[in-house]
Amino acid sequence: MTPGTNERQRRTPIETQAKSDGLRLLRAIDATQADGLEGTRVDPNRASHEAGLDVGDVGSDRYHRALGYLLEEGVLAGDDHTAFDVEEEHPHGYALYFFTRRALQLLEG
Repeated sequence: MTPGTNERQRRTPIETQAKSDGLRLLRAIDATQADGLEGTRVDPNRASHEAGLDVGDVGSDRYHRALGYLLEEGVLAGDDHTAFDVEEEHPHGYALYFFTRRALQLLEG
């Protein structure tokens, strides 16, 4: 068995969808806002339509799972100047994020 096989087999369909959506969202963010520039302030919700995620409303489960995946991977970092607490409506708590070096690595890989 190859390394990582067990991890891939344990991944749920929802986690697989979140990763796929997250990577599509990342490409859309880069294409529409970041242009490959680390440190760029970005608005993932604005890019969600370009990603074809059908996540037009900020409360979409697919959008939140995709955004959650990007945050867990360190692709986006919250902009503390745009932090807010609206719990259910926007559980990640930021209006804007920063495009990180990890984003560039994922895009290249």
